[in-house]
Parts: sequence; structure tokens; C-alpha cells
Amino acid sequence: MKLPIVQVADLLEAANFGWVDPEHIYTTNVTPDEDDSGKTTFIRIQDAVGRMAYYANDVAFAQVVGVEVQIFFSNKWSKLTKGENLTIYDAKVAVLKTLQGHGWRIQNPLNPDSTDPDTGQKTATIYVTKILEMEN
Repeated sequence: MKLPIVQVADLLEAANFGWVDPEHIYTTNVTPDEDDSGKTTFIRIQDAVGRMAYYANDVAFAQVVGVEVQIFFSNKWSKLTKGENLTIYDAKVAVLKTLQGHGWRIQNPLNPDSTDPDTGQKTATIYVTKILEMEN
């Protein structure tokens, strides 16, 4: 079974959002050689929480896995959306719908957006969880 962060990354890459290049969806830290000017929209996915679930005779049969999805929106947002009038809110909703459509439960989808102090980018953070049955 793929790691939960890889499952989420695969879903977001397959969604083919026009506002983020699939090459800018990371399951690791963004490296220093990546664009730090704020001109690129990228998504960073990392583990958030995990716990065992569905016990029988003190043996767990499933795991509740959690993933944090951080979206760093380009400072050039209006130019990247090619005149589609696509807002940051629209992009967040598209991510939420994609994840929900594949069984992920949204935990805190409406955390206030913040601004990255280094790049000035608007950021959104979404937490999702899913119950995964453990394989034998």
C-alpha cells in the first residue's frame, strides 16, 4: 500500500489542476533550489496524524491516517489562471472536492489563509484523514 502522503499526491496530480504544475506537488520538503520568489504555486503534503482503530481482542485492524496539505499560491495568481477569473477560494474548493471524492474526510478546511513571511505568498492549510484497513 502506498503511503498516505503519496496517495494524496497522486490524487492531486491526477486532478490536473491548471493552476499548479504536477511537478510542483511535493511529498518532501521544498528544496532550496526551488523557486523561493513566490512566483510559483506549489503544494506540499506531509504526514499529520496516525492512530490505530477497529480493535478486536486487543488487535487493531485499521489505521486512521492524517495528512496536511499546504498550498502556496503564486504572487502572480491572476496571470497564471489565464483570465479564467479563478480565485484562490475556487482552487481550495477544487482540492477539497477532489479529496472528499476519494474518501478523505476534511478536518479543518477553512483555516484562515496566511501569508508566508519569506515569499509573501498566500497559503492555505487543509487537514484530511482516512481510515485504512491494514493488510495481512
